[in-house]
Amino acid sequence: LMSVLAAVEIWYDPDPSSTIIEEDSVFIESFFSIPDEEIESNLHLQLPWFLHLKLNHAKMIDHKLSMAYVTGRITESFKTADVLVRVKII
Repeated sequence: LMSVLAAVEIWYDPDPSSTIIEEDSVFIESFFSIPDEEIESNLHLQLPWFLHLKLNHAKMIDHKLSMAYVTGRITESFKTADVLVRVKII
């Protein structure tokens, strides 16, 4: 996946249920618009720091990688089911 990464950054977002990151606001609002007791009960476990990965769309096409594949590989690398992946392609 390193070949399709445009940037990797560490960002701070204090409240996982509503974001201070303007470009993520629609995604977060949509995600939390459907109530889910399990997610809501575990919000206190979420850290305010997260990895912000930017993917290069042209390189993804060149390597014939789907978003499902990329998301799956990211989740696998953390060896846990507790990974929320917010992906934006540039």
